[in-house]
Amino acid sequence: MVMNSLYECSVMHCRLLPKRHAFNYRVFMFCVDIDEIPLLAHKHVGFSHNRFNLFSIHDEDHITTGQAGGIRANLTAWLTQQGMDCPSDAKIQLMTFPRVLGYGFNPVSFYYITSPTGEPLAAVAEVVNTFREMKLYAMQSFEADQLWKSRTSKNFYVSPFSDPGDEFDFRLGLPGQEWQVKIDNYTNGELMLLSSVQGKACEITTWRLLFFSLKYPLLSFKIIFLIHWHALLLWIRKVPFLRKSERREVQIGVMRPHSSLSKNLP
Repeated sequence: MVMNSLYECSVMHCRLLPKRHAFNYRVFMFCVDIDEIPLLAHKHVGFSHNRFNLFSIHDEDHITTGQAGGIRANLTAWLTQQGMDCPSDAKIQLMTFPRVLGYGFNPVSFYYITSPTGEPLAAVAEVVNTFREMKLYAMQSFEADQLWKSRTSKNFYVSPFSDPGDEFDFRLGLPGQEWQVKIDNYTNGELMLLSSVQGKACEITTWRLLFFSLKYPLLSFKIIFLIHWHALLLWIRKVPFLRKSERREVQIGVMRPHSSLSKNLP
């Protein structure tokens, strides 16, 4: 696997039902060894760890289980809760969007966990909705085609235009010179939404960070704007939607739960 790189990516969403709606846009992501984030912040102008900068990665934007010690400690604790072992010397690679000028929104991040000798141990998808709720999905099935795979109940309110009781079908490729992830959404066994991210790796340098600030201006703001823009288009087209307070009984295992989930169910 490639360590400590930037990935220029193409994001694709294609809704098949009940009305077809598709779009693509370009982004970039950081792929970093979580133990080396402070070193990268010291090395590169324009990038910081847990501090304001042009680009930054903040521990609080990722998994929080109440453990001290940052992302590693919290992810290890969560994996233990799932009955999965994460050795203390395991390498943990994080693929994520950075904060831009202090503002960040990560619709999805990915953790790749390997042994010190490079043996794949697990992968985790970290999904965040616009309410800033978070849910993690672990994968232990690494197959001959070099993909982490899992088809699992979503149990999470990701979009008003998909039911939180749907299923996610994850297929995560390993970060190499090229990288690809597919996350499809099934409703009652029927494929409703296709989504993918495809990227190519390039070296993290100060000059490239400065260049990307111009090539991908205000990246985090662009992501959150496009989410709401396409939601508006679906609403205009009268695609049925669910409110956050609906279907609370299937919103399970949510981190940082919104106040709507703390109310008594009817």
